[in-house]
Amino acid sequence: MTMLFAVTDPSLVFMRAGYTSVFYDAVLTLEEHWDIVVDSVDSGKIPDVHDLDYCRPFLEAQIKPNPHRAAELRSIQKGTEGWLKQIWPSLKTIRTISSGSYAAIVPKIRHHIGPNVEIESILYISSECVIGHGYDPTNDHNLYRVSRDSHFEYLDVTEPESVQALHQAWELQTGKRYEIVATTRNGLWRYQMRDVVEVGGFDPSDGQPLIRFIERRGVGFRILAEMVSEELIQNAIHSTHYTLGRVLEFVAELDDRQFPPSYGYFVELEEELGPDPDSSPRKVQEALFTNPGYKFSNDIGRIGMPTIRIVAPRTFRAYREWRLELTGRPMGQIKVSTTTVDVATKEWLAKRVISEVGLPSVSSS
Repeated sequence: MTMLFAVTDPSLVFMRAGYTSVFYDAVLTLEEHWDIVVDSVDSGKIPDVHDLDYCRPFLEAQIKPNPHRAAELRSIQKGTEGWLKQIWPSLKTIRTISSGSYAAIVPKIRHHIGPNVEIESILYISSECVIGHGYDPTNDHNLYRVSRDSHFEYLDVTEPESVQALHQAWELQTGKRYEIVATTRNGLWRYQMRDVVEVGGFDPSDGQPLIRFIERRGVGFRILAEMVSEELIQNAIHSTHYTLGRVLEFVAELDDRQFPPSYGYFVELEEELGPDPDSSPRKVQEALFTNPGYKFSNDIGRIGMPTIRIVAPRTFRAYREWRLELTGRPMGQIKVSTTTVDVATKEWLAKRVISEVGLPSVSSS
């Protein structure tokens, strides 16, 4: 509905969304319902695509028939490179969180907006507080200046969790990794955020730390005694860029369809399969071998070759809609986790598999 009202205004300059996934889903929705949206602009009537109930008359009061604008929109070829810039010729900036796993969606957004619209990652936030502000939001989407809105301390992740491992901002070292501990200004609540960040330097104007998000602490994956970090799970699948193709979104799971069980990936690709997809499980395995526990478990025959199943285009957009209906949470709170052990999620994704790469193949379920 937001996009419907947006397309009525050709002078739009700025757009904002919580995460790249939210913005990308909105673009896909606009593309899928393009003819309905244009007809609505023409007639000045809200389309019957949602149960708007009592809201409908209030919304329809805000939209008027605009045949001239509708004619402009009909001349635009939806889905082509830069087509959003044709809808909004004055569009300059899109602000959205694009660090971490959300960075993979940026090239897809770039296709739709063209080369001349800036994408800015300006906030690093949590439910409790604002952690950081984009230091160079246009050019570096994962470098944040620590916020002054709360007090932050830093646990050295290479040391046992203790008071002795807790550091203040002036004690940090560039290149080292820490877990953020936040004390909010409203109520002075103190939290271990479980976010691991790397210090990228310090703001020369006042010495505030500059940080990069790395991963969630303790959010790893295991089959036996190994513990593979979220960062390594992500890096392993993205190492297949030149064999499998560019990975848009994914979820890792314990694939127990055969013995020994293995690390399995449900993957949505940005485009077509790459030139050598069947070598991709081996590439993933080579990356995972950098974890000693994983390599040992593989060497003794307790962990099998990683599996990669390709899901249909727009699967993860549908996944967010499914979770939205299931949980009733706001769309901004619906995220695709790096790993899952949830049976319902695994079954839902398995139904959308269109192919599996790598030999020998695993019998589908």
